[in-house]
Amino acid sequence: MKLKLTSLVVLLAAACMLSSCLNSDDDTTEYNYSKDTAISAFTLGTLNRYLHTTSSTGADSIYKTTVNGSYYKMVIDQLGRQIYNTDSLPYGTDAKHMLATITAINNGIILVKNVDSDSLRYYSSTDSIDFSTPRTVRIVSQDGQRYADYTVTLNVRKVPVGTVDWNLKTTSTDLAQLAETRALAAGGKVFVFGRYNGHTVGYKTLSSDGAAWTPLAQTFSEKASVIAKDNILYALDEGKLMTSTDGDNWTTVAVNGSLKSLVAASTKHLYALKADANGKVAGMMVSADNGVTWTDDTLDDDASTLPDEGTAYSCTSMRANKDIDQVVLVGRCSAANDIKARVWTRLDDYSTSPVETSWSYVDNSGKDLYALGSIRALAVTAYEGVPYALKSDGSEVSALLCSLDGGLSWKDSGLTVPSGMTATNGNLAMTVDKDGRMWIIADGKVWKN
Repeated sequence: MKLKLTSLVVLLAAACMLSSCLNSDDDTTEYNYSKDTAISAFTLGTLNRYLHTTSSTGADSIYKTTVNGSYYKMVIDQLGRQIYNTDSLPYGTDAKHMLATITAINNGIILVKNVDSDSLRYYSSTDSIDFSTPRTVRIVSQDGQRYADYTVTLNVRKVPVGTVDWNLKTTSTDLAQLAETRALAAGGKVFVFGRYNGHTVGYKTLSSDGAAWTPLAQTFSEKASVIAKDNILYALDEGKLMTSTDGDNWTTVAVNGSLKSLVAASTKHLYALKADANGKVAGMMVSADNGVTWTDDTLDDDASTLPDEGTAYSCTSMRANKDIDQVVLVGRCSAANDIKARVWTRLDDYSTSPVETSWSYVDNSGKDLYALGSIRALAVTAYEGVPYALKSDGSEVSALLCSLDGGLSWKDSGLTVPSGMTATNGNLAMTVDKDGRMWIIADGKVWKN
């Protein structure tokens, strides 16, 4: 397996050496902190974890271990006043007794609302909090004139690692007719987009449902691309970039003829393939202002190997530094005229002292034991902080693969998948919803764990 080792290894080393600090998840919005109240940081402490074991005599017992909660990135959505973890805490973590360090701007007073009433109590970093259900944390200004309520939701795995309890939600003829599908989770909903009858169409369901799917009012051209970031959908259609919160109503935010297709998103950036005058892939572009303006991004290899068909991606926060994302982009390369996987990876450093990084090419198309190889249909998502992939040759679907090295190798994760899956015409998609549940959509069948 060929890898541009020099740049990627240096970047990984730099990521591990950088100090970590937990910041708000939205640096693009300016807040008047002299007037407003806000949570500026939220970090979990040492958490208890209780696991079941069986002795050599067959006796059952429970033993306790601990989890370093600071390893799990907490997203602070300042606009929606939501705080949550994208990587689920391990199975068995005691959600009823959790320690958390909460910081407010302007020395705001921090209060926690009771579970079963509107009464409030003062927050203390040494007092445990019951996060088994979403909790309200209130920040009150020093003068007592203003306050802001945040909803804190902590996601904990419901089943042990290696076990996935799949539930078949529906078999949809509408979803089955789509080709080159992509599943996205945003704003408490799950969306599926795909090509049908010369257009790109979409369907949505509540993340709490999965059985009832509603067609979206908006349709796009066949070559349109859609991704999600910060609970917002982004669609690129013939150079026009649009955003939506519900999939039905779209607002144009930019028109840029250099953009070919949206391919990935990190915590802070959108990524799109760049088109030359003939519409061929000419490079990668990046936007730091949610698609309004775009600049050329750097590559460590020739742009002709960038994937532009059947693309899928994952974005995970690095455990060594929560202010660095690792983006893994996978897909087929039309210029190569084959169906082998091309993998590119990038470290997106948005810390206070960022290291310059670039996209690195991983030649994952060969016959190496742990390469992705040929992909007629591909789905990729980030699950519990790790990139996962499913691929299909047009009939059978692979085991659920994972990559622990940023896309260099892909191995059987050991997690079970629904039996008897098929994925024709690229009808295979995965996503993870706001509660940390994985969804698989294949040939119209919808599974949720």
